[in-house]
Amino acid sequence: MLDADEIQATDAGDEAARRAIAGPITLGFPARPEPVRLARLVGAAVAGSVDASLDDIEDLRIAVGEACTMLVGHATPSARVEITIEPRAEAIDFSAQLRGGLRPDPQVDDLAQLVLRSLADDVDFRLGTDDAALTFSWPIAGAASSGSQSGR
Repeated sequence: MLDADEIQATDAGDEAARRAIAGPITLGFPARPEPVRLARLVGAAVAGSVDASLDDIEDLRIAVGEACTMLVGHATPSARVEITIEPRAEAIDFSAQLRGGLRPDPQVDDLAQLVLRSLADDVDFRLGTDDAALTFSWPIAGAASSGSQSGR
């Protein structure tokens, strides 16, 4: 059984975990499928820090995963993906860059784009000659100025 001091320490830890993450979080990883899991976890952590519902946390986790998977599908073996997730008052902004080379035969499922566009707002995917970029905005439910068109 926990004594009073241990219960207070647990409550303090819960309080810290509930505070919104301030500023952008950046994560870079080799453009392979395995590290995409880490990007999904980071997205879920940011959504959880702004008191999103469990359903919304899962939606953002899926959106981040689909976005990263799209970039990985275009990547050469030596390429890298760098993502930035930044919570704001009304939305969480996501941006990702693929650097280091594009495959001549991308391995991308059109379903990934459809899923991403159904979960996020303002999805923008751009292919360059040697790189790619993807951005989206994920509205925070209950934000005063949420003009979400994603139907959530």
